[in-house]
Amino acid sequence: MRRRVALVLAAGLLLIPAVFFSFRLTASDHADTAENYNRIGADMTDVFMFPSPTNDNNVVIVMDVHGLIPAGQTASFDPQVLYQMKMDITGDYVEDLVIQARFIGTGANQTVVISGPRAPATTGTTAKFGRPSGVTGTINQTFSPVAGMQVFAGIRSDPFFFDLNRFFAILPDRMTPLQGVQVDFASIMAADTPQVNGFRGFPAGSGFDSSPASDFLANLNVLSIIVELPRSALGGGMVYLWETTSLPTGGPNFLYTQQDRLARPAINEVLATVTARRHETNNKNNPTDDPAQLKNDILTFMNFPAGRSAAISNVLATVLVPDVMKADLSVKGVKAAYLGVETGGFTGSKFGGRDLRDDVVDIDLSAIFGNVIPALGLAPDDGQEKVQFTTDHVGSHTDFLNTFPYLGVPH
Repeated sequence: MRRRVALVLAAGLLLIPAVFFSFRLTASDHADTAENYNRIGADMTDVFMFPSPTNDNNVVIVMDVHGLIPAGQTASFDPQVLYQMKMDITGDYVEDLVIQARFIGTGANQTVVISGPRAPATTGTTAKFGRPSGVTGTINQTFSPVAGMQVFAGIRSDPFFFDLNRFFAILPDRMTPLQGVQVDFASIMAADTPQVNGFRGFPAGSGFDSSPASDFLANLNVLSIIVELPRSALGGGMVYLWETTSLPTGGPNFLYTQQDRLARPAINEVLATVTARRHETNNKNNPTDDPAQLKNDILTFMNFPAGRSAAISNVLATVLVPDVMKADLSVKGVKAAYLGVETGGFTGSKFGGRDLRDDVVDIDLSAIFGNVIPALGLAPDDGQEKVQFTTDHVGSHTDFLNTFPYLGVPH
């Protein structure tokens, strides 16, 4: 997988300037801060965007929140939270369109209220809920708030796949605060030092851990907001997507303040510390803030513990900021392909976005710890590749559906 990714990306990048190449670093974002754990309804876990498998004129956007739901357990959305899918269609990383969701009541009859897609009343880290559609829905049931658009909001099988426990063993400072208490190591530098020599699942005799890998999320569920609508409703061209959850600020202005933000989950979770509360800072920023905030997190991690050269680090810092997901809605007749826009289609198609089956973790790890950047000719080889950290040996789930809402039924 690592070699194939490197070769595919290398071929694609020969077609475009290095400054425009952007890795799609995406991974688990479950309960990434104590604040999100303690308000689990506002905790974002994943983002997807792909062409509809049943109608190529449509696009599907997925927002996953409230992860780690055990099999057989029911759950409903937090009625205090404003859930938003934000889209920039002009390239300035300020939202031009939003799809918003709110929920009334709790339990099996919880009401779903949708607004948009429409221009936002405010942009940035504060928001107002826009004029709702005339049709409301009920949790766990598909409905159409406006003609041509269908929505499902409810519990689904968690689509993300990752040996999360092993990742936390390798870098304990990245461990999510699953006890609801801020993780606080005495020494961030010591906590950042890999505590385990790599992921599991390597062949016997390789010199690395050959014990079986484990998909931590395989039997867990998540709350999903899944929207399918015409591509033309989002402009039909290039879209830069990120998603947020926000909480009411109080007072007479009906404003909500951002608590979580997500587009490429692994950027924050791998590259920013929990101890120093960098996750919280990045969660509450806009994409326009990333050059002054997230960029430094990337450079710091690439220096230590990744131990990569300044040249390789600078390439990653350049291409990962700002943290948005790119898709070209003008591309028809193909599936989504992680990095498709950036590589001119060499990863599968020029649509870009992210498919439910994309094995993004191996791409992430190879970019950070492997030889992808040197193989692409974007920076000299620093000789610091760490093969044992370049793959987690966990593959895609197999419970996805061919029809809406596409995510698997809950366990």
